[in-house]
Amino acid sequence: MKRDLDRVLKQALTPQNEPDAWLNQNLLYQAEEMENMADRSKMRKSRISAAVTAAALTLVIGSAAVVAAARYLTPGQIARELQDQKLMDAFQGEDAVLVNETQEYAGYRITLLGAVTGRNISEYLPVDEKGQVEDDRFYTAVAIERADGSPMPDTGDDAYGEEPFYVSPYIKGLEPWNYGLMNLGGGYSEFVQDGIQYRLLSMENIDIFADRGIYIGVSSGTFYDSEAYRFDEATGEITRNESYGKVNALFVLPLDPAKGDPAAAEAFLRSLEEEMHAEDEPMEMDEQDLEIEAWMEVFQSELQEGRIKEDAERIESTVQVCRPDADGIAEYSYDLGEEGSGSGPIFVNELFPEKKPGSMRVCNWSYSDGGIRSLQVDVVTLNEDGTVTFAVYRLKR
Repeated sequence: MKRDLDRVLKQALTPQNEPDAWLNQNLLYQAEEMENMADRSKMRKSRISAAVTAAALTLVIGSAAVVAAARYLTPGQIARELQDQKLMDAFQGEDAVLVNETQEYAGYRITLLGAVTGRNISEYLPVDEKGQVEDDRFYTAVAIERADGSPMPDTGDDAYGEEPFYVSPYIKGLEPWNYGLMNLGGGYSEFVQDGIQYRLLSMENIDIFADRGIYIGVSSGTFYDSEAYRFDEATGEITRNESYGKVNALFVLPLDPAKGDPAAAEAFLRSLEEEMHAEDEPMEMDEQDLEIEAWMEVFQSELQEGRIKEDAERIESTVQVCRPDADGIAEYSYDLGEEGSGSGPIFVNELFPEKKPGSMRVCNWSYSDGGIRSLQVDVVTLNEDGTVTFAVYRLKR
């Protein structure tokens, strides 16, 4: 994750321009998401398997969808506000896909405005670790507003960020918790105008998956929430969890399936898998790291014996019972506000090969610059009925 953060911070303008206010804002938003992930960079890695289905996706507009009002900025106007003339021209070109579909959930009105893909269609292009400009990009724009008409907080207001939203693409046939914005080389820019929040996403060219089907999801929180959507492993379809209770809009991009490139898509997935499984570079350990490593060694040793370290306490709001699917994978999610949030898969069969009820295992841990006082440890306990109980532990306060 540190390498990903470094990569974002090394992004550069195309040569003829000097950095301006928008570029700085764009990098900050991308860096903020990467830093959220980087705070969890000391987690232990789990194996990720991809279930790939090549069936085409049919566009279905449900009862929640209505035509977006003309008062919204167009994707081209959004690009203009962000001082990106090339992208504005691209959104006004023949290859742009204008959607203007609105869904309303949990007091918010979400509108998918449109998308466009192409080479060198932005003034601001990222640079990879080898110094190569990533010029083949996919862009999509959404609008978020309150259904009662009250304005969204401006980016300069103290209340900004108190109502976070996670906006991400998803691909039919691929687990949404593994294949979202971050793994697709994405970032975003955001601003508020006339009380409406506009977000522009940029990522690697995912048109190569057009024959499979591409979704755009907008959900509450700062990370993927496993409760927001349902993934059908048999069909590869992703659907809304109707009982979620918070924002979980889900749109289907009406892309031309002919744009799909199965060979390129498979090559991309192989590359991504290799990157996910790559060994982390050795990390220099300072006194803070060494203190936490020593504490974790004792914590895990006692956990193996069925005990919790005396100076650790369970955060009750994170406790949840999770049921694994047929492949032994369960999902968890929690939100601790300013203390962080998390979600992801639990590989039950790998954690508990002996299938002994009552066994406890650490699946992840993370900490920030706050040192051991910021340490959070994710613990999973195997239950008699095959379910697992997930909980986050920290030092007693």
